[in-house]
Amino acid sequence: MDIEAISNNPKYKKIDLDYVEFVEVDDIWVRAYTISKSKTVLSQHVHTHPHVTLISHGAVEAWQDGESMGRFDAPAVITIPAGKKHAFMALTDNVALCCLHNLRGTGLESPEIKEF
Repeated sequence: MDIEAISNNPKYKKIDLDYVEFVEVDDIWVRAYTISKSKTVLSQHVHTHPHVTLISHGAVEAWQDGESMGRFDAPAVITIPAGKKHAFMALTDNVALCCLHNLRGTGLESPEIKEF
């Protein structure tokens, strides 16, 4: 599936990045997302630094630069390099995922997000 087509399909609900929980400890930023319904898309976005996404419950399909990375079932860790557009779609209800950003040495006060 193409992430652009999915994101524009009215059958799929886009989750706003505002509905997240943030925690910062010792330059590690954690963003926790709960996606209650399958076929919900966490919109395509990019960061200036690498990070990992931990799928702790449920399953997602992940994309990087528009290409499917495949299905990830919890527990799973997905590595996202700096500057790569990425997006996730819940394949099950009640997906829980956390993005972990190590900002030590980046000069950033918080993770930068550019949404597409």
